[in-house]
Amino acid sequence: MFKKSYEITKLSPNDAKYNTFTKLLGNRDYPLSNVGQIADSMVTLGNFLHCIPIIVSEDGRIVDGQTRMAAATSCIPQQDIFYVTIPNKDVAKIAIALNTNKRNWNLGNFANYWSEQQDDMKASENYKRYMSYYNNNKVTHGVLIAICNKETSRMFSLKNGGNKTFKEGDLYFSKDIINHVEDVLSKFRKLANASLYIPIRPATLKKQQFQEAMLMALAVPCFDFDKFVKNLCRSRHQFNEFAHKPTMYNEIIRIHNKKVRK
Repeated sequence: MFKKSYEITKLSPNDAKYNTFTKLLGNRDYPLSNVGQIADSMVTLGNFLHCIPIIVSEDGRIVDGQTRMAAATSCIPQQDIFYVTIPNKDVAKIAIALNTNKRNWNLGNFANYWSEQQDDMKASENYKRYMSYYNNNKVTHGVLIAICNKETSRMFSLKNGGNKTFKEGDLYFSKDIINHVEDVLSKFRKLANASLYIPIRPATLKKQQFQEAMLMALAVPCFDFDKFVKNLCRSRHQFNEFAHKPTMYNEIIRIHNKKVRK
């Protein structure tokens, strides 16, 4: 249906048309955090909008790229905009097609990308190690990244840029970090067969709430993992019934402190 090749037009900040594009009615609002992240990337890497031009209708409505547009205009100095113009009659069809089929990379996609890079062998080596840990353990990407950074929660990534660093290929393994990761993951694996009366279900073992609760416990200096496992063997736990990290953590501590009959 769409056989026409559309020409990419460059628009400079001093052009009279620069600030005239409008929002497509009904389009979702964009997070300001995304605007800032794209703007930071444009300042660091240079203007890359010619690679992913904005799509606008003949009457100036932004069909795709309103976040990139906002980022370009918020930079200091403002950046050039690259766009293609489509007929008004095609706006709805293209907008729906783009937002139905477009899917951003998840953390696993970024890890696979960096593990296969041949022009950055150090990054490839680090991400191959990471993927080996992921594929051989029941652990989520968010929690595994936290473990690699010696954190107790995937939420550190949202506050301190851990996921951003991970996505940009800057995952790093020192001998100390390797020892930490392998120690934590070995403890996670031991839990699969640690309970005599009520096995911890595989789905429970992989829950980020359970994993983060265990990381919290492991970070407490007086927590004895071997004692916890010994007590768990003879306890009737409730991990399979819980869904939240605080209750998971309380159950871990309850079992850890429990006096089990010999």
